[in-house]
Amino acid sequence: MEGVNVTKHPYLPRDLKLPHYKPNINSLGHILGVFFGFVAVLQVVLWIITRGKSIGVRVKICWFVTSGLIHLILEGYYSLYNSTLAGEDTYLAQMWKEYGNGDSRYVHDDTCMVAMESITAWVDGPLCLLTAASFYFPAMYGFRHVFQLAVSICQLYGDTLYFSTEWLEGFKHSEMWHPLHFWFYFFFLNIIWIIVPSINILDAARNLWRAQYKADDGLEVKSRKIVSKKRR
Repeated sequence: MEGVNVTKHPYLPRDLKLPHYKPNINSLGHILGVFFGFVAVLQVVLWIITRGKSIGVRVKICWFVTSGLIHLILEGYYSLYNSTLAGEDTYLAQMWKEYGNGDSRYVHDDTCMVAMESITAWVDGPLCLLTAASFYFPAMYGFRHVFQLAVSICQLYGDTLYFSTEWLEGFKHSEMWHPLHFWFYFFFLNIIWIIVPSINILDAARNLWRAQYKADDGLEVKSRKIVSKKRR
């Protein structure tokens, strides 16, 4: 009986024990279609809402709102139900079970993944939405690059940890080089959160440097004027 429990699921490594595992009831096309359909509709809605802003700001708002909702909804679900989702039929559980073909750490309560995704869900998620709000509402403009830098560092650190831990474990949680499971699920869907946060970190650092330079220059000019008045 133990052998049956070990081999009845599709995940690697084969000795992974998931006695509560239930196959997905929805097709691959349905699962991916709903997710990417939601993302596409969200982009259209956000693009319309942000009309009047610059293209760069609109892109940032789209990125941070989308990231924030993914963190809160998808990764938040994993944070709460990681120990039981392999046996659930909810749509979010089925998404994680499908993604588990690319990284089986997500179909059981892997300690590192639970800790990392919980931080991502409940810290990065709200911070992403705050960042988007700071680019949209004039009253929050002063915080925009600070929020952008903070959340982008969190995202980059989390994804670097994600890749590095799997590398150190020998990529044993999926079939190496599989076009869908490895290259799309594991590599492509995660490398996005390496590339975009890196760009956002550089952008925020540049803008903060410029602001600090102007502030320092202004203080220096003011100081010179005070010294000049005293001499008179």
